Amino acid sequence: MAADRCRECRMRIGSAVPWGALLVALLAASGCSTKYDAAAACGSLSELAPVRDASVDQLQASHDGGRCTFRATGRDPAALQRQQRMLDAISVIACGEPAQAQPIQGAQGFKLQMPSRCPLSARSSLFVRDDPRWRLERPSMPRYPAAARGENLQGKVSMSLLLDDKGRVKAAIVVESSGHPLLDEAAVKAALNWQWKREWWAFSATRMSMLPATTTFAGD
Repeated sequence: MAADRCRECRMRIGSAVPWGALLVALLAASGCSTKYDAAAACGSLSELAPVRDASVDQLQASHDGGRCTFRATGRDPAALQRQQRMLDAISVIACGEPAQAQPIQGAQGFKLQMPSRCPLSARSSLFVRDDPRWRLERPSMPRYPAAARGENLQGKVSMSLLLDDKGRVKAAIVVESSGHPLLDEAAVKAALNWQWKREWWAFSATRMSMLPATTTFAGD
């Protein structure tokens, strides 16, 4: 306990977003259900920046036999696991079933295929970014890893959290690393257990929302 007290972990969850984001969220919620479009390939997932973990060295998307296929490589196993969980969570929610993943021979990484005939659209985003209709309820503070504490590691971890329409965090990726994989993984592990509640004025929610979160690990 004494060691814990001489370390401080501060957390700041992405603050207020412009009201323009609310309009985008409402339009997405009220839109018609997406239909399968073979020409859409990976749909809006072709824009990889919102779903890419910063500690993954390379992430590519391609159209393979009517299925959206991702290839991810990197040197950080935890980052690759976060990346796979993010893509698989999107697949479960958007396509109704998990993606198929397999390791890449001769490299550290994975190849992941979305289900066939998944209704991805290039004309609209799969999720609302910075959705203002959610608020964080009783977040748990990340546990300061003993190894990181012993080395007095410090840093800030910026994340993107994927929420379903119930406010559950289905996946989390690192957007800006602390520079220390131990701290990054500790922040993500805590974020996966957070519960978000819909604001009282929000009458509906999209199937997926992407929200920012920041955790800072600081010494004395």
